[in-house]
Amino acid sequence: MFLRQLDLTTALRPSLLPEETLLFVQDAVGLYEGKFKLPNFQNGQAYLTSHRACYVDHDEPRKYSVAINLKDVERHECYAGFLKSSPKITLYPKPSKQLTRGFPGAHGTAQSPASSSPDRGGSPAPAVPQSATWVCPICSFSNPVPSNFDPATANARTPLPPCLACGIKPPLVHVVKAAISAMTNRPTPSLPPKDDNHATITASAGGGQVSSTGTGSFSCPRCTFQNHPSLTSCEICGASLLSLPDKRLESAKTIGRAESPGPSLTTSPLQEEGIECIKFSFRGGGEKIFYERLKNALVQRKWLLQSAPPIPKPRQSSSIFDDGYTTTPKSSSEVERNKVVGIAGLERRGLEQRKNNEVMIGSAFEDLEALMTSAKEIIALAEQFASQANLGTNGNSEASTIASQSASALGLVTTKDMLGSGSESLYVSELSRNLAEWLTDDTRGVLKREGGIVTLVDLWAVFNRSRGGVELVSPSDFEKAAGMWDKLKLPVRLRQFRSGLLVVQGRDRTDEKTIASLLAWLKELHSLPPATDVSWDWRMYGRGVTAQETAETFGWSVGVATEELEMAEESGALCREQGFDGLRFWENWLVKLPPVSD
Repeated sequence: MFLRQLDLTTALRPSLLPEETLLFVQDAVGLYEGKFKLPNFQNGQAYLTSHRACYVDHDEPRKYSVAINLKDVERHECYAGFLKSSPKITLYPKPSKQLTRGFPGAHGTAQSPASSSPDRGGSPAPAVPQSATWVCPICSFSNPVPSNFDPATANARTPLPPCLACGIKPPLVHVVKAAISAMTNRPTPSLPPKDDNHATITASAGGGQVSSTGTGSFSCPRCTFQNHPSLTSCEICGASLLSLPDKRLESAKTIGRAESPGPSLTTSPLQEEGIECIKFSFRGGGEKIFYERLKNALVQRKWLLQSAPPIPKPRQSSSIFDDGYTTTPKSSSEVERNKVVGIAGLERRGLEQRKNNEVMIGSAFEDLEALMTSAKEIIALAEQFASQANLGTNGNSEASTIASQSASALGLVTTKDMLGSGSESLYVSELSRNLAEWLTDDTRGVLKREGGIVTLVDLWAVFNRSRGGVELVSPSDFEKAAGMWDKLKLPVRLRQFRSGLLVVQGRDRTDEKTIASLLAWLKELHSLPPATDVSWDWRMYGRGVTAQETAETFGWSVGVATEELEMAEESGALCREQGFDGLRFWENWLVKLPPVSD
C-alpha cells in the first residue's frame, strides 16, 4: 500500500527509523486522494524525513497518522494554489503500486507474460464499443474514444488523441469515464405505460435514472434531445442514455463545501490498494521549503544506505582503496610488520588511529554537505573523546553523561530552520514534544535520576547543556513549551506549588502517591534506631525528618522536598515540629491517637 500506518513516540511524533533524520515540519496540513479529501485527515502536521513523508493528526494522532515511503514515490508535483484553493504537493506512486478501480476487472491481479498460470484476478476488461464518445471540455464537441483504449491500464503516460474540432487533448478522467460508461452493459428499458396527462415517469435500470414523458421519448442528459425508448445512446451527441453514475460524485453531492471546493471520500485510505496520488494541502504556508527539501531527499535517497557496503578507506602508504571485501596477497614484509606486538604494537595502533581521526575530521569539515554525510562517524568520534576525557576527571559520571548527550543532540534537536516560516506556535509545540521525548527517554532517565520530579529552572539548565550549544532555548520559550503539555496530551505535566515553585513530573504522579511514599518511608524508620539517644519510644512513634534528609532519600532537590512535605502537612498526613535544630516533619499522631477519657 502507498499509505502506511505510522508509529508515534511518547510525544506523538513520528518514530524515526535507523539512520533517518528529520528535515521539515509544518502544521495546518490536510490530505487528498486525487481530487477528493480524506476524512479525518484534514487537520494535522506534516513531517518530512530523509525516508518518509508523514502526516500526524491533531485530534486523534494514534488513529489517524500515516506515512509515505519516499522509495515508493515515482514523481512529484507542486501546485501554488489559487483563490480558495490551498497550495498542494502531489506524490505519485510507482507503477507497481498503482491499481485502477471503479470498473469490472479493475481489481484483477496483473500477470507477467512469462507466467503460465491462469489469471485468477478476474476477467479482462471488455473492448470499448465504437459508439463511445467523450465531450471536449473546451469546445463541447463529441469525439470518439479510440478502439484500442483500455481504461484498466490507462495512466498519465497513455497517449490520447486531441479533439477533432479544437485540437486540445482531453483530460484522462474524461476519456476513462466515457469508456467505462460505454462498456457498462444495460438491459433495454421497457416501454412506459401510456398516460394521457403526460406525467413524468422515472425509469431506473442498474442505478441509472432517465426522465421520460408520456409521448414515449427519453430525454438525453447531455443535449436534452428526445430519443426513442429503445435506444441506449443519443442520436445527436452519442451520449449514453443509461450510464452508471460515479460513486464518488454521488457522495460529493451530499456534503457541504463551504470551506474548500474539494469533495471528501467516505472510505479509509489505509483500506484501499489502488491510489492514484496523494496530495498534501498546505493551508498555513511552508509548501515551498517542504517541496525543496522533498526534492533533495528524493535525490539523495538515504534509505539505500541501510544495506550499503562500508566506505572504502585508503591503505597506509598506498593509493589503493580498501573496500573491506576484496583481499589482495600481502608480501612477507607486510605480514611481519602487522605481527608487531607489545609496546611497539600499541604505539603503532595509536598512531594509525590518530591518522584516521585526522583524515575523518579533515574530510568532514571541508563543507556542510560532507559534515552531514559523515555525521555518524563524527558523533562516534566525539563520544570517544568524551570517554577519554572522562578518564582524566577521576570518573566524573555527570560530565560523561552530558558530553554523550551533547554528542547525540545532532539528531534530536528540532531547530527553527526545520519549521514553517513565521510560525511561532509551531516552534513552541515542537519544542514541547521534543522536551517530552527527552524527559521520557529511558536511556537518559532524566526524571528517574531526579526522583521523578524536577524544578523547571533546573530542567531548563540541564536541557540546554544537553543540546551542546546548538539552538539554545530561551527561558520564555521553555516555559511556554512546558505549558503546552496538557494541551498536547503528553505524558509529562507542569505543576505549580502553593509558593509558586514550578516543577515538572510525570502525568501518572499524583499527590496521593507522594504522600503514600512519604508515610511508607516514615514507617521504615520505626525499625531503625536513631543516631543519638532519644527520650521517646522511637519504635512506636518513629522520628521526625528534615527536608535535607527527604531530598537525599528520594533524590529530590531541597526546594522540592520542602514543598512536598508541606503539601503532605496540608493534607493532614504529617505534622511539623519547630525546634532549636530546625524544622522536622512527623507522622500525624494527633489524629491517630485515641481520645483521652476523663
